[in-house]
Parts: sequence; C-alpha cells; structure tokens
Amino acid sequence: MVKKILFLLFSFFCFFKAYTQTCDCYIQSADTFPLVHMGLGTDTGGAPYYRCNNCSSLPIKLPFKFCFYGKDYDTVYINNKGSLSFIHPDFDYSSTGLPAGNDTLLLDVFPGDIDNRYSNSFSGIYYKMTPTHLIVQWSTVGYNTFDDDLYDNFQVTITNGNDTILPPGNNVSYCYWLMQWASADSSGGSNGFGGIPTSIGVNKGDHTHYAQIGEFNYPGSAYGGPFNSNGGVYWLINKSFIFNTCITGNFIPPVLVQQNNCDSIILCADDTATFTVSFLCPQQGQSATLGTYSPGLSGLTTTYTNANAIYNANMRLIAVLNDTGTHTIHIVATDNSSPALKDSIEYVVVIKSCGKKDTTAGISQITNMKENFAIYPNPNKGVFTLQSQVVNGQWSVEIYNMLGEKVYSNYQITKSSNYQIDLSSQPSGMYFYLIKDTDGNMLGNGKFIIE
Repeated sequence: MVKKILFLLFSFFCFFKAYTQTCDCYIQSADTFPLVHMGLGTDTGGAPYYRCNNCSSLPIKLPFKFCFYGKDYDTVYINNKGSLSFIHPDFDYSSTGLPAGNDTLLLDVFPGDIDNRYSNSFSGIYYKMTPTHLIVQWSTVGYNTFDDDLYDNFQVTITNGNDTILPPGNNVSYCYWLMQWASADSSGGSNGFGGIPTSIGVNKGDHTHYAQIGEFNYPGSAYGGPFNSNGGVYWLINKSFIFNTCITGNFIPPVLVQQNNCDSIILCADDTATFTVSFLCPQQGQSATLGTYSPGLSGLTTTYTNANAIYNANMRLIAVLNDTGTHTIHIVATDNSSPALKDSIEYVVVIKSCGKKDTTAGISQITNMKENFAIYPNPNKGVFTLQSQVVNGQWSVEIYNMLGEKVYSNYQITKSSNYQIDLSSQPSGMYFYLIKDTDGNMLGNGKFIIE
C-alpha cells in the first residue's frame, strides 16, 4: 500500500507539471489520447477501458509507411504485452528472450507479461496517430498475476523517417518514465522481479537477427550491457532510446541514449555547461567511434569514454563573448560494420552577451526548465501559454530567434501560473526562451516552434 501511495503522489505531481515537456520524451498528458481498442486475443477487454491480459488491437492502418528492416509496412498491431507487431497480432507474446520466431516482426518496447484486468483508474494503453507518426503509451500497467502495488509507464514512437519529432535519420523512439516492475509471476518472477528477464529490443522475425537494448529482471539501477541478463529496471527510468530500423541489411546502427536532455542550450558569455551524449551498440560484437564537430564554437572540449557497450561524448562548453550567436554541435557515432552504420544528434547552442552574469549555467538551466516552465501548445501558430510552477515573487521572460535576436521580453510577471504570449507576427521557425528572477538568476529555459 505504501508503494501505491507513493506512485499516486508521483502521478499527481507530474500531472500538474508542464503540459509539454521540452526535455523529456514521455508525454504526461497521454490520457487525452484515445484508448487502444483491444479487439483480438483470448480475453479481449471491453469498453470503456479495454483492459485485458492476452490481447491485441485490431489491425490499425498507418497513414504513412513505416520502414522495418528494409521493408515498408502500413499496418500495425498494438499488443497489450508491451510491443508493436507488423505481420500479425502477438496477444500472448511476452519476453522469452531474443531472437523470437518467424513472422514476429516486433518492436519489443517492454514485452513483460502485462495484465491490466484489475488495474486502477490510472491504467490504460493510449495512442495518437498523425499523418507522419504514431505514439503508443502503456500507462501505469500492472503484471500477471495481478499486483496492485507496482506499475510501469513507457511509450514508443514510430515515424515515416522524416518527422521532426525524432532527430534526422531515425524512425523509432522507446521512452521510459516510472518503471516499478521487471518480470511477472507467470514468467517465474515474484513480486515483480526475478524469473525470465524482459528483453527490450527489435526482432526481425527470422529466428536469427535482432538488436537488443537490455534484459531486465531485478530492482535497482545496475546495467551490464545490452546482453547482460541481470539488468535493474530502475536504470530505464527517464531514459529514451532513439534509432533507425530502415536498414537494408540485418544490423541496427548505434542507438542514441538520452536522459532528461534538451537538444538546445542557452548560455551567457563566461558561463560553462557540461553534458554527455551517449550511444548504445545493440548488436553482438558491435563497437562505435564517436566524433564531435562544432564550426565556429571555440570553447568546446570533448573527451570520449565507453563501458557496457555505451559510448559517451563528454562535453564541456565555455561560452566566450566572441562566439555570441547560434551554433550547432554535431555528434556522430560510427560503428565497426562494413559498410559502417551511423547515427547522430545535433545540439543548438545560443550564446548571448548578457549584461549580468547568470549564476546558474548550462545543463542546470535545462534541468530546472523541466521542473518549472513549459510552453503549450508546442508547436503553435505564435499564440501560446507559458506555464509556470514558480509562484513566489516576480520573474521575467525573454524570447530569441535562431539568429540570437530578442523578439520579446516582459520583466514584471508576478505570480502568474499561466502567462499568455502573442508572437503571431513572427515568422515560422524555432525560438528560445529564457526565464530569470528579479536578481537576474536563471530559473529555466527551453525552445518552441512557430509553424
């Protein structure tokens, strides 16, 4: 019961956080999405919640082509057991390790033995379809045999390969929020742990080829690599894994690993930011070499480390006055296959000449942003709401375009939790906002898009 109360308090807190989380992949407001209608399986769930154990959706027509191991698919099945399949439903599939059998083209997001038949009012599987991407979220799902104390929260995004919801060159994202159990009683576990590990990865469906992010069956944050069967499920919390399945061969390129990271940084001259960008090698025997380049950015230094098949670019950025303006940091991971496979990410850096040095810099500002401020809707048409959790005293907002030009400012916002801004006269593009208190101390920052 104590675990349940803690979970409810955590859920309550996150519900009143930002509508749009610019630094996190997990969508806290997914309960506004439609529930997945589980119409196939041995115990299909009925309306209004469609909760069940061995069940899958009816075939869902995609308005775009999803490329999986070099083939295009326009139909998907959403499986209650934490996976997406593209040839047939897998309503009774749960993790027994990879690779899986023939015709099981699967995105194994978290294929544990999920059982929602007796879950609380928070539980549900939701989805959102757009012309170019699909988001599916398993929200507060329990396990078999039912235990009302532990729940998992995770989601998957698939795209047409060009949707800007993911970094260029990628078409899949796995995202994890609060993860409380790893394996079900029906998989040999006890109280949510032990037994057969839950294997996260991608399965081609030929008994041979697959890629794996990890195997999890214990509490804690231990992680020994993608093929170590003793992973701690808490290691997944607040992590996302972004990768490309549109490949012509049998190997998945390095996987981008992110944890509460924004892909934009706003600094004043003389500030310092430190941050790490990581890639995971999901294939047996795969290794990677990382490279970083940033034209025109003089204050960036990078060191490279690796452990447990994760390769890190550890960056330290000292903002100098001569670099005032907008820059891009490119980080590329190249593997050891032939021909080499690559993945990459770009960070946008805005360096400003501030009248007063900010006392909080770089990645700390980004982390604070996640807790205190958000803009919604995002993207928008230029009219939006700045939502704040800061309710004491005054604070100010400044908004800059991609050229580093200030396009908006208000320095006397007092105790406002929802502040309306109209930038409809500005052109389409990406914008950055900076939040400070009356002493000039940084409270948070972020980015948004005007369509």
